[in-house]
Amino acid sequence: MHLRTSFRGKLLLLALAPLALAQAVTIYAVMRTVERDVDARARQSLAIGATVVDEYLAGRNDQLRTSVQVLAADFGLKEAVATGDADTIRSVLHNHGRRVAADIAVLLDLEGRVIAATDPALGPADRPFGAPGDLDSGSQTVEATARIGAAVYQLFAVPVRAPTPIARVVLGFRLDDATVERIVALTGLDTALIGGSSHPGLIAGSAAAVREIGAAPTLLQPETSGVFIVAGAATDYLAVTTGFADRTANGAEVEVVLLRSLTDAMAPYVRARSVLLAFGAVLLLSVAGAAVWLSGSVARPLHMLSAAARSLRDGNYAVDLEVASRDEVGELATSFRAMTAAIAEREERISHQAMHDRLTDLPNHASVVRRLDALLGGGDARVAVLSLRLARIAALASTLGHGASDEVVQRAARLLREQLPGDATLGHLGSDEFVVLLPGATNEAALDCAENLRARLAAGVPLGNADIQLQCTLGIAAAPDHGRLAEALLRNAGLARTEAEHRGEEVGLYRHGREDYHMRQLRIVNDLRGAIRAGELAVWYQPQVRLVDGAATGGEALVRWEHAEYGRLAPDEFIPAVEEAGTIGYLTRYVLASAIAQCRHWHDLGKPLSVSVNISARDLCDDYLPYYVLQLLREHGVPAARLVLEVTESSVMQQFARAAIVLECLRDIGVRLAMDDFGTGQSSLAQLRNIPLHELKIDKSFVMSLPDHEQNGAIVRTVVELARSLGLEVVAEGVESAAALHYLAGVGCTRAQGYFLSRPVPPAGFRDWLLAYRPERRTERRAESRPFRHKA
Repeated sequence: MHLRTSFRGKLLLLALAPLALAQAVTIYAVMRTVERDVDARARQSLAIGATVVDEYLAGRNDQLRTSVQVLAADFGLKEAVATGDADTIRSVLHNHGRRVAADIAVLLDLEGRVIAATDPALGPADRPFGAPGDLDSGSQTVEATARIGAAVYQLFAVPVRAPTPIARVVLGFRLDDATVERIVALTGLDTALIGGSSHPGLIAGSAAAVREIGAAPTLLQPETSGVFIVAGAATDYLAVTTGFADRTANGAEVEVVLLRSLTDAMAPYVRARSVLLAFGAVLLLSVAGAAVWLSGSVARPLHMLSAAARSLRDGNYAVDLEVASRDEVGELATSFRAMTAAIAEREERISHQAMHDRLTDLPNHASVVRRLDALLGGGDARVAVLSLRLARIAALASTLGHGASDEVVQRAARLLREQLPGDATLGHLGSDEFVVLLPGATNEAALDCAENLRARLAAGVPLGNADIQLQCTLGIAAAPDHGRLAEALLRNAGLARTEAEHRGEEVGLYRHGREDYHMRQLRIVNDLRGAIRAGELAVWYQPQVRLVDGAATGGEALVRWEHAEYGRLAPDEFIPAVEEAGTIGYLTRYVLASAIAQCRHWHDLGKPLSVSVNISARDLCDDYLPYYVLQLLREHGVPAARLVLEVTESSVMQQFARAAIVLECLRDIGVRLAMDDFGTGQSSLAQLRNIPLHELKIDKSFVMSLPDHEQNGAIVRTVVELARSLGLEVVAEGVESAAALHYLAGVGCTRAQGYFLSRPVPPAGFRDWLLAYRPERRTERRAESRPFRHKA
């Protein structure tokens, strides 16, 4: 009894004394600091409002700045400015201004005079924005405010380039009540837009702002920093200002003023103080009564709950917790039992989810690795691993939606599971990637299983009212022949599948040493940029000659890489790797810069030759490529017609519409375009006539066997006739004999290159070849006569 009474007394003391002390201190502190608290919160709300306004204005300015930049980049506007077509300029300004909700759109010349404007009040040759430099910052967009007539505008100006500045385009957005209403909606504060010292006055404001300070806006002193107090007509206000634009024109600076009534700010705290006093008294009495009752009934149940919690902490979820009480403690005990069961169920579910794929409920990568480790057992157990990837899943998702593609993957998972033996494990490692573990399977059994799976998927899976035929590629690695560790087997199976995809096969078996090849390819891709900087790459040139008289006409640029570790790399080894990795653009720009500089060097030697450069499919998707080429040509003073860019049929066909646009731009600046390896790609004649070409290059596979191979000869003659009908020149590559050269001249081929004339040589070797080369001109005009012989 003594212990129980002591515990109850301590419990009462611990419950009431801190509460009473806290209540007294809290009420006293609130009553003493309410004024300071009101001021601080009000100032904080204004500061937050100012921050919100700044962020809103910054976002709005970015959007408007983008709009004027889009207008300045408009090709139609540039063309109209260049031709002086005032009607077209005015139409472009009007249409674009209406799209972006601009109130005024103006085109200025470089002296700041109006060329055209959507506001009739602005006539030609006016200078509405002061000196020309007020809206000029080079290539940057200028933001400013200006008063035009009775209205104040926020202006965005940007130079129109073609490619040097030829004019400036300005979009203006009126600062009025609509702007104020938007700021009020964002901040909940009364708002006013105030003009600066050059044009003082209230531009626009909310109802309270107009009523309270509209008559004397200069009292707000927009230049004041921080929060300050303004005496209004009916009450005092806290105010803060923030700038509307970074720069000004014509002295029309504009400030945003946010206002908050001190009376309104004080009201919640006055009510809260009264409620707090009443609540404190009631709470103190309630806690005193509850503490008396609880002190005698809480100890034992709490002890039982504490013991159960310790058991739960140790991972034992079989807790026997029986509390006879039907009050809150009893409910707590019941809830504790339910929580224990829920935790145990949730932990089991989490463990399952951690080891299984969400979409198919198949084992995921971690689960597959664990299962494979168990099958291997650290010894010589035989296990076959099949890595399977479904084709066209991404295309299905983009065409039918992700829901449809997910359903296809789920159905494919069920079909695969049905085709596998009972001891096999099927895992799902990604959106379109599965893995199969076949315990005890030989390579032959694994190949048979792979063929069965491929055939079953090819038969189709139902999706709605249609059957979706699924193509797949499989790679196989088997323990212990191809590895004894789970991760190594999975990696090797993936490598086998990747190589099968590259070879165009459906099933591939892992071959030893291929991981070194893939690591080599990865190393090559990663080393490309450093190799360019280190000078490991060089551009060599293979001469081209004109068949009618044997004159040297130019050379094809061919890149060579002397790798610091691997030695000389063949172009067929590193170019496909960097193109697949998406870094081919760096290589193309390096070759272009080197080739155009070399073309200028030939010109300085008195040899006005052309230079040919190959560009890839990814280059044809680079909208900036024509600008880069034009910049290099101008930098080195090389005529555009001296540069020939060679594309392949397959690269153009990958994204035909986009590639055609880039090729059109290149043709427009004067660059010659050639179709390389013609006859080996996939283009049709209908597509060929839509490509802006100047030359066709016959692939060397048709040329090397001339004139002995009749079928290749017929193909060459057909290509020459086709090119002639389309007005194109024909270049033959791979000429390795005088007979082939004579044959090409006889059928009307324009130019040729090949080992018979010269192998690819470095720039110094090409210069020596040029200086030593002396062709012998033709002595007869008939096509059957010899074209020339060369002396080098």
